[in-house]
Amino acid sequence: MSVPDGALARRAKRAYEAGRLEAAVGRSLLLLPIVALALFCCSDPARILISGLCLLAAVTFCLWRGQAYGRGVRPGLLAGIVPLAVPLAAQAGGHLCDAGRCLLVPSVCILAGAAGGVALGLLAPRPRDAHGIPLVSASLIAGLAGSVGCLLYGLIGLGGMVLGLLAGAAPVLAARQVR
Repeated sequence: MSVPDGALARRAKRAYEAGRLEAAVGRSLLLLPIVALALFCCSDPARILISGLCLLAAVTFCLWRGQAYGRGVRPGLLAGIVPLAVPLAAQAGGHLCDAGRCLLVPSVCILAGAAGGVALGLLAPRPRDAHGIPLVSASLIAGLAGSVGCLLYGLIGLGGMVLGLLAGAAPVLAARQVR
């Protein structure tokens, strides 16, 4: 029996896309131990679980889509590692705060976010490349990765991390734009 060319082409395209998706999921699942570590350190795991699932979904989508989207994955993960790891280390190391307020919590997230922002500014593709898609995907992934760590401290930690990312990345990206 002969298969029409159109049907054969559709089957080939479906198989190709399924293979790309399987490869993207496989690479994204390498992030599960990091999310599990954050869940282990957290007293309220729902926020971390949602943030971790969003990170996995964004990385999977960008890797599956490839090209301009995929170019932002590695810089985004490298920039997001700092705001992810530093709050985890502070949480695991235990810190002393008085009963009223703790200034260490937002400071950790702001400083870790700023360091991640500088890394994002240095590593991310230029804003002009591919209509800014690699920069947007790198920024999204860095923010989601950082949120896995900074959400340990609630919305104040998340807000501090976002401010730090912006403050760290903006001057570096502006300097790169001038060159």
